[in-house]
This record gives sequence, structure tokens and C-alpha cells, in this order.
Amino acid sequence: MKKLQSLAPYRNQIGFTLLFIVIAILFMTIGFWKTILIILFTGIGFFIGMVKDEQRSISSIIASIQAMFER
Repeated sequence: MKKLQSLAPYRNQIGFTLLFIVIAILFMTIGFWKTILIILFTGIGFFIGMVKDEQRSISSIIASIQAMFER
């Protein structure tokens, strides 16, 4: 437990490093376009799950995404 707390300041670095290692392995094993397709479907699944979990309408979520990019 103490070791995990000492890694807490680096959780984003560790998480994104692991994420990009997985993406690199996918690129090398199944190819670029199949990897992009998996990432796209994962994003769509995340979006649908977020809509269902938060019980929000799709239009309100799209509006919040647009507001994020307008900053």
C-alpha cells in the first residue's frame, strides 16, 4: 500500500506509458488500420456507456464536448 502511495504523483505518466505500449504492440501485431478500428470502437463504446451511466441525452454530452474544444 505504501509503495502505491509513493507512485501516486506519477500515475498519469505510468498510465499513459502503459496505454501507448499496448497501442504500439497492437500496431506491430495486427497493423495500423485494425488498431485504429479497435480504438474507434472503444471510443464509441465509452461514449455509449457514459450516456447510459449518467442518464444524459446525447445532445447534452455533445454540447459539453463542444464547449471543451471552444476554450
